Amino acid sequence: MANRRSKSIKEIKKQQIINNKKLEEEYINQYEGLTFGTAAKRNLAASVANGPQEKLIESLTKISHVRLDRENIEHIDNLEMLGPVTNLYLQKNMIQRIENLESLSHLRFLVLSGNKIEKVENLRSIKSLMFLDLSENLIVHLDIDELPHSLIILNMSGNECTKENNYRPNTIKSLRNLKQLDNVEISKQEKQNVGIEVSSSDEEETEDEELQVYVGNLQLSGDSNDLFQTSTEIIQRSKDRMKGYNIQHDAVLDELETFRSQSELGMNTTRAGANSAY
Repeated sequence: MANRRSKSIKEIKKQQIINNKKLEEEYINQYEGLTFGTAAKRNLAASVANGPQEKLIESLTKISHVRLDRENIEHIDNLEMLGPVTNLYLQKNMIQRIENLESLSHLRFLVLSGNKIEKVENLRSIKSLMFLDLSENLIVHLDIDELPHSLIILNMSGNECTKENNYRPNTIKSLRNLKQLDNVEISKQEKQNVGIEVSSSDEEETEDEELQVYVGNLQLSGDSNDLFQTSTEIIQRSKDRMKGYNIQHDAVLDELETFRSQSELGMNTTRAGANSAY
């Protein structure tokens, strides 16, 4: 009797373990839309990705840079399990819609190039977004109102919408913080042509911010060629600007020194004249 009871308890415990494992699997599987498991494997250490589920989930809620490029992803979803994401790389997948990004309130850098997106949508709510790459998609018409005004760099190259009449001036006029469009820097003249007032101090402040963010993201993008080129250009402009400041500074010092020398010469001449008069 005791043996039967002992055996029964063991069987119950065994079944409980099996049920718990099934619940864990179901919990994980429900996040496989944007591949919860893939997110872990791509962005966490192997020991964490293959370790206890509690530790895995805890780690995913802390990552800020998420790489999910080239994973044949068709839908953007389940991002609420990640957090506080600032950089999201989804290039070269099978994504058809921009959606379910509302939970990423800190997102600044979004790469969606090389997908099957036909429409720009659901991005206005991301007020912190500064860099957006939607190149090489299937976008025929660009609804500029769907883009956040915080954008500094926008890449729509390789889409039919770039061939629309007045595409570039209209985009520049609507997105007043934009510094670069389709890998081409926006000139001061272009901004003035669409009625945007530009001061040199505004340009310098924005370029400094670009430089800090771009350098921080350069090594994290799967397709680094465009990023490298842009980052190099920004760095070079910053160096040129500093070089210009130094030249101006040296020129001012030279002028002051010349003025000082001339003043001293003039004073000495005056004194010599006064002494000779006596």
